[in-house]
Amino acid sequence: MSLYGLIIGICLIIGIEYFQKKNNLIPKNKENYFILGLMFFAIIGARVYGVIAAWNYFSQDPIQILNLRGGGLGIFGGLIGGIIFIYIFSKKNKIKFLDITNLIVPIVPLCQSVGRWGNFFNHEIYGTKGEPIWLYESILLFLFFLFFQKIKKHQSAIYLIYYGVIRFVLEFIRTDTIPFSIITFAQFLSLIFIILGIIIIKYENTHH
Repeated sequence: MSLYGLIIGICLIIGIEYFQKKNNLIPKNKENYFILGLMFFAIIGARVYGVIAAWNYFSQDPIQILNLRGGGLGIFGGLIGGIIFIYIFSKKNKIKFLDITNLIVPIVPLCQSVGRWGNFFNHEIYGTKGEPIWLYESILLFLFFLFFQKIKKHQSAIYLIYYGVIRFVLEFIRTDTIPFSIITFAQFLSLIFIILGIIIIKYENTHH
């Protein structure tokens, strides 16, 4: 196993352990199904985003799309994939979508913070002047994780806003970006995250 794969494995273990400890919402007989489904959708989403981001490379050697050990997992894609699965699961099992996301989102920044070290071992995500963008994001996410443990409401919304802001800013100095009009594609998604976070806060304040 590559060091990148090892880091991803550690992130999965952290997330699973946290969920199993904190879960008071999803029935125990559906817990394994939820975990496996969430992992599957998140990994597929992350890979799709990663392939799109590095299409010039993967188009030359398509078989590498199946080689997850070599890197190329995009966090935004993983988040979107996970959100899609949670939405499907919530509808199928008649559990409120935001109740599920609020349950699991406090551990996400820690998993992301650890996961960024996989980029270090793969020599990825640096700035235009060689800045270790992966390290900046790892530190900011770890500090956010520590702060996040004190948050008792609007967890999902606050995460969307915080990550949207730091990713939007860091994109200005990243070299591996996908152009999208006058901004990058990741910045476009960051703005969507921020807007969704604000909408969710207003929704929760109105319905609780």
